[in-house]
Amino acid sequence: MQQEEPNNTTEEPADDSSSKQDKVVILFKAVGSTPLLKKTKAKINTNSPFREVIGFIRKQLKMKNDQSLFLYCNQAFCPNPDELVGDLYKTFGSDKMLVISYCNTAAWG
Repeated sequence: MQQEEPNNTTEEPADDSSSKQDKVVILFKAVGSTPLLKKTKAKINTNSPFREVIGFIRKQLKMKNDQSLFLYCNQAFCPNPDELVGDLYKTFGSDKMLVISYCNTAAWG
């Protein structure tokens, strides 16, 4: 009998294999002079609030909380930190992933 892995809300690096249904692949795109991430894809739980994506980017970029960071969905709007990642994916996802652009100055919206 196989044991199921515990369902957690931590970020995991994405790979090209098919993801579990309860995870969303997020593709991160830098805008302007914002530094590039070492890993441009991550798998995030569908029931995670968008603030976890914000925290993930801040951690990867080694940014302090007082430094400006703007995240955009579909290069159009900044999602609410309380919005669920799964809901954003259902509405704005394409090609089996959700594209999030990030920058340190306001770019769109």
